[in-house]
Amino acid sequence: MSPDELVAAAGIYAGTFAVGAISSVIPIVSIEVFLVGVTIAHGAGDAVPLVVLATLGQVLGKLPIYAATRGVTAVPGRQRRWVEAMRAWVARTGNRPALVLGSSAFLGLPPFSIASTAAGALAIPPRTFCTVIAAGRALRFAPLIILARCLL
Repeated sequence: MSPDELVAAAGIYAGTFAVGAISSVIPIVSIEVFLVGVTIAHGAGDAVPLVVLATLGQVLGKLPIYAATRGVTAVPGRQRRWVEAMRAWVARTGNRPALVLGSSAFLGLPPFSIASTAAGALAIPPRTFCTVIAAGRALRFAPLIILARCLL
């Protein structure tokens, strides 16, 4: 289904949420390209709902991956010792892991998919995970829509 077909079938807001969720799991689907395209193709529209819905889609799409990797301590042997050592490091370093996660959500470096997966394995609290990635993603999407609106 093309972005135009999705928007025609589900509407601009539901389509934005759906692409946000899908793109959080399938990296070749780009929510950024979708947001710019929708903004250019369908007029300026409401930037705030687009940012909010894209962000919610991304957060909800990442939660199952995050939750699945929280149980990684069941891994036997050397890998388990490595995960436990990393968790101990996270506990000692305060907010640094959240800062890395936030920068990944905003900049994409380190890759957001890897950082999200690592957040679960390193037992970053769920509330921190959701808050940090929501803020990072919203800060990433808002300038894209503003730039696209300038192109109109």
